[in-house]
Amino acid sequence: MTSFDNFRFLNPESADLARELVDASERQRSAFSSFSNAWMAFNGWMECVTEAETDAAMITALADHRRVGDAYTDLLRNDSEFEKDVMTFAAMLPVLNVRDVRRKLGRDAFLKWDRAELLDEVSRATVKHQPVGWVKGSVPTWPQILRAMYAVRCNLFHGSKSSENSRDHAIVVACERILRRFIDRTKCFEWHD
Repeated sequence: MTSFDNFRFLNPESADLARELVDASERQRSAFSSFSNAWMAFNGWMECVTEAETDAAMITALADHRRVGDAYTDLLRNDSEFEKDVMTFAAMLPVLNVRDVRRKLGRDAFLKWDRAELLDEVSRATVKHQPVGWVKGSVPTWPQILRAMYAVRCNLFHGSKSSENSRDHAIVVACERILRRFIDRTKCFEWHD
């Protein structure tokens, strides 16, 4: 069961580390480092408040949590910068599972086809992607945005994103902005039950 008090009563040094990672994300020259720092902070908070043992369980617990979803919806309605970042990210969806692309379509899939052709091939090969159930042009829900950002994190952490690729760079920048703004503006690290 999710308890936001878990983070409030965490060893102060550990809680400070999460906050320092968010602060450090703003000072990074690389968008990839910025997103990595913000994600590590958020991941630590997720683990603490959900007490889940796997990333998948943490993501599911927070994707389904009403308070977190309501905070996301409120930000979308009331924060034009946040809404812009979400819609910028949405325009680049879906996030493909790069390992699955390589396994089903070959290691050269990203070089062989342009984006539209690749998406057609991905659909035919039933490649894993996020967000599931999202319709192009719609605003992603909280569960969809969280799972899509996690997919970006997985691709990035497993060496499947390149700062040399302008689309990869843009998607990482959008994720970093969404995540950092969500943390900063909802003040979720300060929530209590």
